[in-house]
Amino acid sequence: MSYLFPEGSLLEPGVVQVGLNIDIADGVISLQQSLAPTANITFNDVNADGDVNIAGDTISLGDIFAAKLFDDNKRVVTTVTPSSGAGISLTSISTDGPTTSFTVNNTGVLSLLAGSGITLSGSTGNITVSATGADIINTVGVTANYTATATDEYIGVNSTSLITITLPAGIDGRQYTVKEERGSGTGKVNVQGSSSEKIDGSSFKQLAANAALTVVFRGGQWRII
Repeated sequence: MSYLFPEGSLLEPGVVQVGLNIDIADGVISLQQSLAPTANITFNDVNADGDVNIAGDTISLGDIFAAKLFDDNKRVVTTVTPSSGAGISLTSISTDGPTTSFTVNNTGVLSLLAGSGITLSGSTGNITVSATGADIINTVGVTANYTATATDEYIGVNSTSLITITLPAGIDGRQYTVKEERGSGTGKVNVQGSSSEKIDGSSFKQLAANAALTVVFRGGQWRII
């Protein structure tokens, strides 16, 4: 006696339907799988403590959130380190990914002012100061005892009585010219250094009518030139 196995049907009871990726041949069920050696991995909303190992390389995530790792242009921001130079300091530095803010404090240069015959080029970075035309010096006129300032260059004296012009503490290269301008009468001018600084070895020099004295500081005392 022989038994004839009924023909399989998707509609008859007792038949199991299988998916497209499952093969049935000679009573063997085979599951298909991809054997591709590479694949793309996409991370969304990463929030991990510790390390992630990918193909043998370790990526340390720590407390990194994906929303703060990239900006809108998908550029990775790792660190922001602004720097400062002489006369400039940076404070209140804060950063959140690509967004950075800090305050610039000018602790050195107060201002640059261009006078007659002087030009300034460049408002940031390196600033060039240029002088054109004839030299212009700072002049002051006095009628009583006077102590020269750091900005004086020429001191004109007009007095009928003896007065004293005192030079400030010397700095190598600083120069002054003192002139007796009255030119008549009994007016005379004494020029002296501050403290123990001398003028060509003397405590003071006296100017007669219309006389002038130009000195430059070098080597601890004022030198007549």
